Amino acid sequence: MIAVLWRPLPILALTVRQFLGGKAVRVVTALAFIPCLFAAIYLINPDESTPRQFLVDLFLEILIAPTLLPITVLILATAALGNEVEDRTLPYLTLKPIGRLRIVLEKLAGVLLVALPAVLAGLAVTALIAARADAPSSRIGDGPLGPVVWAMLAAAAVGTVLISSVFLAVSLVVPRALLAGIVYTFTWESLLGRFLPGLRVVSIRHYVQSVFVDLLDDPDVTIANATSLRASLITVAVACVLAVLLATWRLRRMNLE
Repeated sequence: MIAVLWRPLPILALTVRQFLGGKAVRVVTALAFIPCLFAAIYLINPDESTPRQFLVDLFLEILIAPTLLPITVLILATAALGNEVEDRTLPYLTLKPIGRLRIVLEKLAGVLLVALPAVLAGLAVTALIAARADAPSSRIGDGPLGPVVWAMLAAAAVGTVLISSVFLAVSLVVPRALLAGIVYTFTWESLLGRFLPGLRVVSIRHYVQSVFVDLLDDPDVTIANATSLRASLITVAVACVLAVLLATWRLRRMNLE
């Protein structure tokens, strides 16, 4: 039954098998569960904040949206086509009677099929650990964890799709795309985005954070110049489409000999 489902999508099946059989998926899974360590540390000493506030801070500012999510996803996104270029196996894909757009879309689907479960599982386990903290319920920021968890999962899913699309295209344009992505994450997303307000509106981090605060809909949880949910989703969709078109155009123009 599974073979029948995979057969119409050979590039997708190949991509998933390559990821599951390589080191990248283990690295991505390990990174996705790093927040669980922070939650375990918080569980030992939860006196500083409530579980709700801990999760909000961890996602928005401390770790996940600014740094960990981009790095986790770009490892797979840059490898999907980037490794084919480095290993000189890309010509074998293009020799098949499959359009360039379909190759890009199936590669993107393969990245998402592997990245999304790892990222979302890491966040879910982090929330479960934090929820076990024996924190006083009278402190400011206390409240149900359900809305926070769902906002985290939805924002992370949106960010995963956007990062995967962008860096899939980048891997066909920029040599050493993984290194370029890591530099981008630490300089543009983590460092400059924190201190230069003008850069926030053109960063992946900003839209992930905006989706989170819009879905949470808590007046106490906000970011500077937050974009509305509708505008954020439209921007993400347009960016994904442009990235896919750029990757398709680049794939058609590349010298594969």
